[in-house]
Amino acid sequence: MSIVGAVVEIKKIVLRQNDIKTQLKAIQQRIGDHNTQLSAIYDAMENLLDDKAALHKWDERERIGFKK
Repeated sequence: MSIVGAVVEIKKIVLRQNDIKTQLKAIQQRIGDHNTQLSAIYDAMENLLDDKAALHKWDERERIGFKK
């Protein structure tokens, strides 16, 4: 392989790396957006579970007043 051929191959590798960097940045941005969305979903699920637990405690409380 000649020096010119080596330089051409290096140029191709560098151009591929720039494309890979761009793709990695796009993937990283998508993952960041998904993390935000997943956090919102998890928060909503926790709120629902807390509400269900509160209702369950209310149903099992000791009754006062007249008993059947």
